[in-house]
Amino acid sequence: MQSDTDSDAPDEIPSGGYRLGLAETVAEGVHRMAREEVDGALARLRDPRYDANEALHDARTRLRKVRALLRLAQDAIGIEVFETEDAAYKQALKLLDPARESYVAVRTVESLRGDFTEVLRPSAFVDLQARLEERHHRILRHTLREGVVPEAIIQLETARGRIDGWPLELADDRVLERGLRRAYERGYASMARAYEPEGGLAGRAFRLWRREARYLWFHYRVIAGAWPPVFEAMADEQLRLSHELGVGKDLGDLIRIVRDADDLADSQWPLLALTGLARERRKYLWQGLRSLGTRLYADTPDAFRDRMRRILQAARGS
Repeated sequence: MQSDTDSDAPDEIPSGGYRLGLAETVAEGVHRMAREEVDGALARLRDPRYDANEALHDARTRLRKVRALLRLAQDAIGIEVFETEDAAYKQALKLLDPARESYVAVRTVESLRGDFTEVLRPSAFVDLQARLEERHHRILRHTLREGVVPEAIIQLETARGRIDGWPLELADDRVLERGLRRAYERGYASMARAYEPEGGLAGRAFRLWRREARYLWFHYRVIAGAWPPVFEAMADEQLRLSHELGVGKDLGDLIRIVRDADDLADSQWPLLALTGLARERRKYLWQGLRSLGTRLYADTPDAFRDRMRRILQAARGS
């Protein structure tokens, strides 16, 4: 099942990569990575080439990587600048959300049909999927042709011009340590809420956990140069968790779309059947993620921070 997590498409613009170089200062690296990701997003939005869905997905992923950089360096940037810049990229993402969400809804129905082939007729949900596809094409045309993408480009060009002014003079490895701890702690707490005995397995808790798991994945990628074999493996497992939590989010989005739409089926029965399957699939997925989450969040937040400190000091010097 597809999740809106990351793109395998190659970068359109040559770059130093989403990784802090051992010889770079934190300020140099954060400024460089932010410029590269915004430039890459703008390139995809200005010229989506042959696959607009993939172009929008890649642009969105790059903007999330910028938001992750802001969070990682938040203590140096300061709360006012952080909130202004984060809001700018969040708004650009919001403009692109409907087209991506509608595309993922189509793919999610397709995946559900594949997951339940043993209990579904081959024709099950075919008409509903076709109507979701028509809905997606309408939203995609609106996004590409009616000013949505141009507005996002204008917003990003303006934000791009402010990157070099981000106040990172105080950025150092201790800032990275605190940013890593913050993302880890939030994921640690979100997982606990998601599986708490009373009220557990609730969609909102898992959405929050997914968001923080994805930010931590991006953070691991940024610092991977400090110990590539270890951090690349950690990033791979964090990506696995983020992807699976993203599948759960996609199922929840599909449930909401089906609930709110009034033109996807001629009767309520296929809609009720689809939402029932989606809920069961999501519940099964969530229950299966507990052991992976427990391994990835095995340390206390303070122990995690101290471990990150020792690794960064060994790799980059004190």
